[in-house]
Amino acid sequence: MRKNYWKKLISALAVSAVIVQNTAFPAFAGELLGQSDFNEGVGLPWHICESMTGKMDFTIDDGTYNITIVNPGGISNGGEDRWDCQFRHRNLTFVAGHTYRLTYSVWASSSGWLYSKIGDMTNGDLELWHSNGNMLNMTYTPGQSQTEIETALKSAQQNGQWKDYNSWEGVTVNGNQWNTFAYEFTLGSNGERATSADGTGEWTFHFGGNGQYTPNICFPAGTELKFDNLCLIDMTDDSHDYIHEPEWQRADILTNQIGYFTNLDKKATFLCNDTGSHEFYLKDASGTVVYTGTSSYFGYDDDSGDLVHILDFSDFAKDGIYYLETDNGAESREFQIGITETYSGMLYDALNYFYQNRSGIPIEAQYISSGDKNSLARSAGHVSDIATIQQTWGYSGSSGTQDVSGGWYDAGDHGKYVVNGGISLWLMQNQYERALQKNQQDAYADGTMLLPENQNSYPDLLDEARYEMEWMLKMIVKDGDYQGMAYHKVHDIKWTALAVAPADDPEERILKPPTTPATLNLAACGAQSYRLWKDLDSAFAEQCLTASKNAYEAAKKHPSMFAPLDESVGGGAYGDDSAEDEFYWAACELYASTGDKAYYEDMKKSPYFMKVLTTLDGGEAVGIIGSFDWGHTATLGSMTMTFYQNLLDKSEAETLKNNFSEAGEIFNAIESEQGYGLPYGQSTISYADSDAGYIWGSNSMVADNAIVLAYAYDLTGNDTYLNNAVSAMDYLLGRNPMDYSYVTGYGSHSVQYPHHRWWSYLISSSFPKAPCGVLVGGPNSGMEDPWVRGSGWKKGEIPPQKCYLDHIEAWSVNECTINWNTPLAWLISFLCEEGGGVITGQASSGSNDGGNGQPNDSQVYETQPALQKTETSPVPDNPTIRNNTTETTEILDSDADSPKSRQTETEEELSVEMKSQKQNLPLILGIAGGLIALISIEIFAYKVIKLKKDKKK
Repeated sequence: MRKNYWKKLISALAVSAVIVQNTAFPAFAGELLGQSDFNEGVGLPWHICESMTGKMDFTIDDGTYNITIVNPGGISNGGEDRWDCQFRHRNLTFVAGHTYRLTYSVWASSSGWLYSKIGDMTNGDLELWHSNGNMLNMTYTPGQSQTEIETALKSAQQNGQWKDYNSWEGVTVNGNQWNTFAYEFTLGSNGERATSADGTGEWTFHFGGNGQYTPNICFPAGTELKFDNLCLIDMTDDSHDYIHEPEWQRADILTNQIGYFTNLDKKATFLCNDTGSHEFYLKDASGTVVYTGTSSYFGYDDDSGDLVHILDFSDFAKDGIYYLETDNGAESREFQIGITETYSGMLYDALNYFYQNRSGIPIEAQYISSGDKNSLARSAGHVSDIATIQQTWGYSGSSGTQDVSGGWYDAGDHGKYVVNGGISLWLMQNQYERALQKNQQDAYADGTMLLPENQNSYPDLLDEARYEMEWMLKMIVKDGDYQGMAYHKVHDIKWTALAVAPADDPEERILKPPTTPATLNLAACGAQSYRLWKDLDSAFAEQCLTASKNAYEAAKKHPSMFAPLDESVGGGAYGDDSAEDEFYWAACELYASTGDKAYYEDMKKSPYFMKVLTTLDGGEAVGIIGSFDWGHTATLGSMTMTFYQNLLDKSEAETLKNNFSEAGEIFNAIESEQGYGLPYGQSTISYADSDAGYIWGSNSMVADNAIVLAYAYDLTGNDTYLNNAVSAMDYLLGRNPMDYSYVTGYGSHSVQYPHHRWWSYLISSSFPKAPCGVLVGGPNSGMEDPWVRGSGWKKGEIPPQKCYLDHIEAWSVNECTINWNTPLAWLISFLCEEGGGVITGQASSGSNDGGNGQPNDSQVYETQPALQKTETSPVPDNPTIRNNTTETTEILDSDADSPKSRQTETEEELSVEMKSQKQNLPLILGIAGGLIALISIEIFAYKVIKLKKDKKK
């Protein structure tokens, strides 16, 4: 009891200080930086940035940010200039006439040169400072805190040296020793190109290769650089100090934050380390108990690192607003039962994503379904998308240029990729084809969606799909040996920066050579389009079928042309090493469309005939728990054949049904092994990363696998498949250990900042926030981007489901793509249909504001040494299922090298924490009595939260 008393007292005072500061903590007075020292192993907001061929690795250890230059880039290495390797801090504000002081210390394993500058991140030419002004006397002292660095900088004396703004100088860094630099300058007093930046300022270091502005490579490959003691102070006032957002505290009971369908399953995950069951209560908005149940102990959940129970209130079926509470005081957020209207709005928002990511036409406010419609509207990008055809990948084809305008931008970048466009287009058309099978097509009739074409007498969903299909037809090789094939992709010659509108994209556009997989995507989607359009627009349908047949024959002629797995300069690689799956898929689509037995014979020869995969291997994948993705498309062919069983003999149709049922049972079993009820789990991260965990875009795999469960339900009528698809959506919408809804604009704590060039509000307020209905990629154990790694996390030490940050720079976890929003829309439509029907044309007009949820300031759950599960549900003998069963309940040992042990707080650590808190009693009482000034409360609260964070690491 004493332990809880002290923790609650500390917590209450910290919360009071948070309230005083409007739930956020400023840095020390005048300090613009969010991080000055790296003593706690955290780098953010500092992060590395690579462009062109520049390549770096980094660690944050021993109080310094340590960067190893793998490839400096520059023209000597196929790059551009010194900025191919950068270290930077963004989102700074600078005011004309203000005086600033800054300092930094750098160590290098070999002597070299670097360029340090403060500029405007929306325009690289607008520099505010670059080693100009009065130089100050500062020396390096290891291990200094932020306050110590700031104090030294404020009192530093000028050394008599002054550098003019127009000198554009860098600094020489002597090898194997610390080099410290410090300056004072008054902005706007020395002929600067720019004299202000409102949240768009950045302090960056360039130390890459040679180029137009850099005669020599700054540092050779293999050089290690260490940064420390960085400080930037506005000496004029503190109105633009860096603000530290408080750490989000999740709810003790995790639910679908939107809510539940009236007559479908309703489950929640309860954080609790007790092995015995707890009574739980479903309460209405007035606090009245309307349902009582008992928790089911699950135990240690490997993928989240949590100890959990399951709360099941599925047999309660009265619409309303509710929340859950347990007998130990744990609570959930409010949610709704009876959500068809909300889901219908989310469906149309998820589909509106594609209009807003169209290339080649202006995006108009009148056709935007959510968010700030006027700011989301934009000029047309790449109206005439004329791209240069490259001769690469070991074979030559056509040359010159080709106009490939139109289509959807693939993700946050401005690339367009046939293999990713193919699966996205196919899923959208499949959604409509299933609606036809179920007589639900009215949900997508003309006039139901916000589109320029919504008064043309064609179904709106097919109008949107057609926009991509017409682009794919432009990607066809026109002549030569590869005539009829499809170019693999079109994108910029180098990656564009964030906060760049498509219309302002300055980069050269390039077409990569044709590949067999891209060609078969064209064949499959063209045949599918024919089926859907033949009774609506016969001329367009025939164009699609002709292109499909030609592509199929061209692929047979060239069966082994692949994009490399690792070429990702300017655009995603989308590499592959086999096309057997695409051949099967295309043959299924052509057979379903034509009835031509030649395609049936090709299907039968395939090793994928009637198969439904549950693991994906080959290409970029190594044992992924899933049935399909852009690189593994065989199951798509089998999905199509469920609509055309009349073209199969009776035994084949029965095999197809059984295979979907078996896949459904496997995903059912996986869900039973997951504390948060998702049909997905750990695998090898990628072909290039042998560690285990969640892959890039894990949320899309959750949705994709739920689609297979939906097919199993359609074929068998087994409600278990339906309700496990419901559980998958619950995970995406908040029933997860991050307490996040991974769909913008939906949920009480929803993501806000997908990685996107146009939706770049977090970079610059002149750009819009993302609209509602955008699914982000979600947890990714690979931690490929510098923002995630800069958080202080160590790869392999964070449970897979907790490898997530909501930030525009965190592209490995927060990207959004067309092939992730199509399964989202598909799954929403399925659940709406089974949960009461889509409310046709339901527009949300919602806003992407992160929801109205508040951090949990009275958390009951306290992490203790993890208890492994003692019982597990029977699972099939399948390599995709992890076996967590142990013969007896056991407490994990406190092995310092165990990642799980680093996620726990042992009783010894709690004892140390309580001792520390007791020692602070006089200060606590002083604050409680109001004897210390407001700034002391600020600092104390900041320190307490930092201490609590430290204890959690």
